Amino acid sequence: MTTFDNSPRTVAEIAKNVILNATERSIPLTPENYHVWFEYFLDSNQELKTSINKLIASGKGFSQEINERLYNEYLKGGKTEILQEVHKETHKIFQNIFRATLSTNDLASDYSDKMEEYSKKLHDANDLTQMLNFIEDIIKDTNNMAESSKQLNQKHEEATSQIKTLSKQLEETEKEVLLDALTKLNNRKAFDRKINDLCERFDKNEGFFSVVMLDIDYFKKFNDQYGHQVGDEVLRIVGSHLKKNLKGQDIPSRYGGEEFIILLPDTKLDKAYIVAEQIRENISKKRLKIKKTEQTLGNITVSVGVSEIREGDTAISVVERADSALYLAKNSGRNNVKSEKEFESAETGT
Repeated sequence: MTTFDNSPRTVAEIAKNVILNATERSIPLTPENYHVWFEYFLDSNQELKTSINKLIASGKGFSQEINERLYNEYLKGGKTEILQEVHKETHKIFQNIFRATLSTNDLASDYSDKMEEYSKKLHDANDLTQMLNFIEDIIKDTNNMAESSKQLNQKHEEATSQIKTLSKQLEETEKEVLLDALTKLNNRKAFDRKINDLCERFDKNEGFFSVVMLDIDYFKKFNDQYGHQVGDEVLRIVGSHLKKNLKGQDIPSRYGGEEFIILLPDTKLDKAYIVAEQIRENISKKRLKIKKTEQTLGNITVSVGVSEIREGDTAISVVERADSALYLAKNSGRNNVKSEKEFESAETGT
């Protein structure tokens, strides 16, 4: 999300940097290229900045093709426009509240200080979760102030209604950002957040968990023989099965490609193995058929690996053990489940 002090001086300084940089690197200043480098010098899009810094460090030039890729990958489409609009509207509402409070004679000094602080935070906010927390704080403090200031009541009611609408919009956008578009499961970004949360709980002795990683067998065959639409349908079927059959606090995610990963909070390895076997068995009963021709393409099967969090583990290490167990399952004929214990036994020959 683009957030900055939009004073003429700030905008002019960034624009000057963009133009000097474009001249130095022989970059044509198309609207798209200007947007890329404005965001770079604005320093609000860290993924874009990291990517450009790597290119600079590598000594590569910035061709039109590279600039187009940067624009398409980091700025075009997605949620950029809606987030910018939400931020603009939030800023407008906030300023209305702030002006109203400044004109109120009985304004409490501590509330005035808070509003000044919010004004600064608004410009620095560049994360959806940050924005949601910020909005909640505005509502809470404005509620408290409105109780003792009759002059603010009408403005407060209007602003609270608008802020709640924007808050809901942000929540919905946050959910979309964390969903895999094809399977409607959590995506990799959401998975990383959730496993890090579980690891923190484990480090505080507040809970344990197991990891189940599964890979669709011979997935490349579906794509190569029947096309990517059939491959996408296979992914949707597996995703739908996980979503419908995992209950309660279990967390299924699409890990990438044809791999899925499941977090099982408060579940030991032996129980997680049973869950994994049930998933494997139920998916193996799924037969893929082309509706138009009634052609049967065979059953969908998966190979599965299971691990459990241990003392000294990180999110990476516990996933790596599940991945190693998964590859043992694939090397053992596919369509089966292996645990980290079986992998470690195979490694040591015991």
